[in-house]
Amino acid sequence: MNRQPYHAKNQCGSAMVMTLFILAILTMVGLLATKSTTTEMRMAANEVRHKQAFYSAEGVAELISEIIEQNIACPNGFTENKLRGGLVQIDTPDFWKNEPAPGELPADGDGEGPPVRDMRIPMGNQDNEPHANVLIGGTRVASRGSALQTAAGYEGLGRSLANYGTNIIYDQIIQHKGSFNTEAIVKIQWRHVVGSEGICHP
Repeated sequence: MNRQPYHAKNQCGSAMVMTLFILAILTMVGLLATKSTTTEMRMAANEVRHKQAFYSAEGVAELISEIIEQNIACPNGFTENKLRGGLVQIDTPDFWKNEPAPGELPADGDGEGPPVRDMRIPMGNQDNEPHANVLIGGTRVASRGSALQTAAGYEGLGRSLANYGTNIIYDQIIQHKGSFNTEAIVKIQWRHVVGSEGICHP
């Protein structure tokens, strides 16, 4: 008697089940890839914002170097109308006389008192828009002298020509508050040679 191979019955839905299973796996892989891409895009956007805040703070540092020289030229500092147009808001008119304050950083006020800064540089029309707060302090130091000595012939005497002077080394601390709560703090030093400040233009 010939026996026929046994075939399982009711297999018509197995292909559908396998298809749905594979489709579910592919959907999960796609969702994970999308989530990973979104996270990477957010990280890249945050990096761009923080770089913008840093470069903005560096740009303010270049501006402050020139403002320091202008402030030194006026013995009593700036008058109220010194920096017209609202480009720079001065809290300390004669900030060139400031001494360094170790450990102190510029910041926005906490609502109970004035902000810790010598000046504010707005970059928008509203208080909550990007801006920079600045602290400045300088220390007087003697510059190194140079001397040239020559012999005075048979007299055996010497003649000398020496240069000596005073510098002020300014610490500039700039806090830039950017969009999306970004913040960058840059600290640089600026050397001013006393006597080279030019003419005061009040």
